[in-house]
Amino acid sequence: MKFKKYKILFISPFNDKTWQSEFNRPTLLAGLSLIFFSFIASLSLILLSVPIVKEYFQITAINKEIKQQKEIIDNIDETLEDIGLMKSYIENIITSDNQNVLPDNNIRFMVTDNIPTTKPANGIISKEFDLSSLHFGIDIVSDESTPIIAIANGIVIYSDFSRELGNGVVIDHQNGYYSHYYHNQENFVKKNEKIDKGMLIAKLGNTGVSTGPHLHFEIWKDGVPIDPLTFFPDFSKKSDKFEEQANE
Repeated sequence: MKFKKYKILFISPFNDKTWQSEFNRPTLLAGLSLIFFSFIASLSLILLSVPIVKEYFQITAINKEIKQQKEIIDNIDETLEDIGLMKSYIENIITSDNQNVLPDNNIRFMVTDNIPTTKPANGIISKEFDLSSLHFGIDIVSDESTPIIAIANGIVIYSDFSRELGNGVVIDHQNGYYSHYYHNQENFVKKNEKIDKGMLIAKLGNTGVSTGPHLHFEIWKDGVPIDPLTFFPDFSKKSDKFEEQANE
């Protein structure tokens, strides 16, 4: 049985060369079938790949979120590490340097002058004391270069710069109280310097990891953080300002 033969003529678009291919009907049908099934297989593969690709992008998004959360946790760990190092640094100073610097009769000042009674700076509270979020003080928002003053008599046991807290000052008030002042534009006091209540110790700034000019202020008593608003309840809060504007 003879099959009808088919010819396909190919003409090159780049030159005058031509060539042809000759095949019979069964070969043509087989070739078309092969092309058809290849197309169906490719289409099926694409359709089957859609859920896999979608899952891949979901996993990628989850991994990205996990990475972001890890970075946040790492930043918190670094902050806690800085606090731990600072605490150790302060304890070392208390047990060694201060004993060498201060005469025995000046180790304790008058009790009334060593209790926090003077506001550290003028401004509005943008963030309050919150142990659950490890925010051990209050954030006082004001203009850059606003004076920062000592809340009581004491001895400067830390005056330096850190990556997270910027320019910082810590004062030991010699009765279990410690006051912390961070993100300062500039410090005016040095380690081991004797400080009187109301003395200018720094300028409010925006150094370290900070979202804007403010003073992060803490009070500690016997190793435990205390809400500064316990001593200074007349500070205005941002929420109060919003309520006043809403009522006007």
